[in-house]
Amino acid sequence: MSEELLIQLGQHISLKIKAKFKSTLDFSYACDVDEASLRRIIKGKQNFSIKIFQKICNALDIKMSELLSELNL
Repeated sequence: MSEELLIQLGQHISLKIKAKFKSTLDFSYACDVDEASLRRIIKGKQNFSIKIFQKICNALDIKMSELLSELNL
């Protein structure tokens, strides 16, 4: 993924998390992804797999395609 895409995706995921969860730690438990990894993803510093993206979307109760379509690509 390009750096710009990672940053946009991370920012968008962050907004969704803040709307639904009290903390990143609560979200990390909900999606079964390490909190440190989530923080790097949110900052756009970590490339991540489709499996992790699916876990994130499932915890946010949103389809992967829907989340991607909301980005300004």
